[in-house]
Order: sequence, then C-alpha cells, then structure tokens
Amino acid sequence: MRRNKYLSFLAIFVCLILLLSGCSAKGMTSNNNTANKPIKIGFLVDKTGALAAYGYAHEQVAKATVQTINQSGGVSGRQLELDIKDTQSNANIAAVQARQLVENDDVDFLMGTNTSAVATAVAPVAKELQTVYFPTTGYFPESGGSVVNSPNTENRWVFDFNTNVHQEALGVASFIKNDLKVNNWATVVVDYDWGWDDEHYFAEAAKEDGINITAAIRVPLGTDNWVPYLLKLPPQTKGVYFANFGTDFLAFNRDLAAVRPDIVRIGANYVISGQDISQLGNSVNGLYVVSGDPTWDTTDQFDLAYRKAIGMKDNVETATGKVLIPSYQWSSWETLYAIRDVVVASGWKSKNDNLKFIQTLENMKFKGSLAYPAGDSYFRPADHLSVKSDFIEKINDSKISVIKDLPADSMAYPATINLPQDQPFTAQ
Repeated sequence: MRRNKYLSFLAIFVCLILLLSGCSAKGMTSNNNTANKPIKIGFLVDKTGALAAYGYAHEQVAKATVQTINQSGGVSGRQLELDIKDTQSNANIAAVQARQLVENDDVDFLMGTNTSAVATAVAPVAKELQTVYFPTTGYFPESGGSVVNSPNTENRWVFDFNTNVHQEALGVASFIKNDLKVNNWATVVVDYDWGWDDEHYFAEAAKEDGINITAAIRVPLGTDNWVPYLLKLPPQTKGVYFANFGTDFLAFNRDLAAVRPDIVRIGANYVISGQDISQLGNSVNGLYVVSGDPTWDTTDQFDLAYRKAIGMKDNVETATGKVLIPSYQWSSWETLYAIRDVVVASGWKSKNDNLKFIQTLENMKFKGSLAYPAGDSYFRPADHLSVKSDFIEKINDSKISVIKDLPADSMAYPATINLPQDQPFTAQ
C-alpha cells in the first residue's frame, strides 16, 4: 500500500513538472518528431504484375533521388524516406495499400505508379484522407489523359508532372502541320482505353489543324500478325499515328515496313518503352515518337547530370546493362525534388500544413535544372495540368535523337474545371 501511494505521488509529481514546463509528454514527443523525424513518402510501385519493368525503373530512380537529396542535407534538415508497397499492377490492391500507408504507416505524401488504373483508384483515397498524391503515369482513361482535369474526377489533392494524352496529341498535330506538312493520316492503336484516347485526341487535334483522317484502326492487344489490319489503310494515307508497345510495337513496325514502307510513322508517348533501340534494326528507321523527356542522352547539362545520378547511359542501366525504361521514370525524380522545394517554400512541417503545401504548389514555377531535368514546368491552378514542353524524337541507324522541342503552349487546351473555386479550403 505504502509503495502504491508512493508511485501515485510520483506520477502526479511528474505530470506537474510537465505542466509547469508548458508541455505534455505527448507534446514533447510530437515537437521532437516534427523537427527530426524523416519525411515519409508512401511509394506505390508496380514491382510485380503487368507493368513490373516500369515499376523497376521508377523504384531505381526514386531511390537514387532520395539518396541524392539526403546526402545534400535533406529537406530543412530532415531526411526523406520511402515506404514502398508493391501494387502488383492491380488497382484494388493499390487502393487498400494507399489507405494503409496513410492510416497505419503515417506517411506524409503518396507517390506512384505507372499504372493508370492504379492512379485512378488511389486518387479518391488521397482526397478522402487529405494526403497529397503524386501519380507518375501521365495518363488516365476517359478524362483527357489526367485524373485531375475531368469534371467527374476532379481532385485538388493530386499532381502529376507528366503531360497527358490530350496534350501530346495536340503537340503531334502541331508538328505534322508546321514541320512535316504531310496530310492524310490514319490512327492505328491497341484496342483498350489508352489506344482509344490516343485515337480520339489525335483525331480531334488533327481536325483543328486541318489534317485529314483517313481511317481509325483498332488492333487487339497481343496481336502477332498486324498485316490484315494494316491492309485496311486507304491508299491515300501518307502517315500513321500509332499507340502500342512491347511485342505489339515490334510486330506493328515489322508488318508496316512490309505493307507500306513509304508511310510516315509517329508513335505516342509510351511506344518505345522497354525497347533496346540499338537492337531494333531497319524496320524502325525514320520513326518519330513524342516523349516527355528524351529517351537517349542529350547534350543538355541537366539531363546528363540527372542520368549520371540515377546510373543510366542512354536508356540502359549502367550497373546491370538492363534497359531502364525511360517512359515516365524522370517524373519520380522531379516529384521528390518538388516535395523538397514546396516543403521549404510553404513552411510545411507536418500534414497539418497540407493546405499551405497545396496552395504553394499551385502557384509555383519549376525551372529547368538538375532537380527538373525535363525542363521548365508548372501546374495550372484551375485543373493541376502539368504545363511543360515535350519532345519529338526520331530513330535513325539504331539511334534516337531529339529533333524538335514542342512548346508547352502548342499543347495547351482550355481548362474544364476550376479546382480552387470548386474545392475551396475552408480551414487555412
């Protein structure tokens, strides 16, 4: 009894000391954590499943970025830390993982994936849990290529550094009109939503630029023999805008070279992902492709420094000799640098400051640099569209090089929503 009374007195005494010092034990821990704990990024990666090769590239780039930032002092003295989950390229699994990352792992931000279906599933979870989310895919079905710029999926908590299908189609049409000056184009796409969106937005952009569309051909995913489909191209067709990748890309170019070797080809932003360009042979000579960031090394100092930092020469990982798919992996680098820069600019210390973080990001400009090797960009506040330039590349003699910068304004289209107005923050 005497011992219990002593322990009770001691507990009361400790509480009084804490109160007199102006904080509770919980408050002391919280303050200490805010100042010193790492900034945690919940990173959704397609480690397995259909897009595992893309997930590998994103993961390698993100790890290199975190290492680079942390070695240079971190973020306001705090380290970045990745909490990686395998989405299995599955939207349902990823949505559950996103919730677990926020509610159980206490991550500060969400990031990833290269799978549009995953990003579409995670975005509403991020909004519900009021966690800023950075997809790294650039494409979302049925919304103009962006989950944040459709009236049906508007979300002020989502930012994606990549351009989308709608923008890319506008840029390609502008290039055809002003540079190639070739009329009568057909679309040949894989028969699912990515291909449908490329077909739709290219036809829309072509009409605006006075380019005639001769045919719209859809081919089942995984088709080995493209000849029956390519024979449907009308004789007057001079160019093909296509959307396919992997084995479909190889079969398409092989069979098009046999059926119509004279035709001009421009591929959507994705088509050469995973390909070793040095091994593709003559069937792809003269092929154009639109890209968010150059596929092979350029002479740009920031691009070269970025590639050195992630261990990539051209599109090959120097440590392993594997193709490090360049499609969207650069956006993992830029996302993490943006988190660093917006945290500093907004004074963000914890998720209590998320509204300040979003408002700062909505009004921030990113300058081409080592941190932003894809060039100048910003997010349009109305719909969080990533406003940046893209590139037209051309393959010749087993090499690919940039032949044209597509200015951001050539890919602009009117915003259909106004996020700050439609989703105002009442608590500041």
